[in-house]
Amino acid sequence: MDEWRRLHPLKPVQTVAGNLGAPARTVEKWFSGQACPSLVWVGPIFSAYGPEFLVAGMRSPPAWLREAARQEKRRRLAAVRAAVDSEFSDLEYAELEA
Repeated sequence: MDEWRRLHPLKPVQTVAGNLGAPARTVEKWFSGQACPSLVWVGPIFSAYGPEFLVAGMRSPPAWLREAARQEKRRRLAAVRAAVDSEFSDLEYAELEA
């Protein structure tokens, strides 16, 4: 739940419920500790949040899941790098025009 709260600081229950297609009452129970997500929700959680999220919530994730999370993080960081490189290029181009 901490990771969901970090990802969705405003209205976490409603956001998670919407992202998963879950009833808000079900998600409220997860957040309050009255219940935990059942196996039925593992697929939707994995699909909506990816392996990094699952690894963050496990004490001892299996190696294949850690590797999937590592690859996901590499892809995410590569996209950030590409965006930053693009911004630098735009700045350099603007400097040349000035």
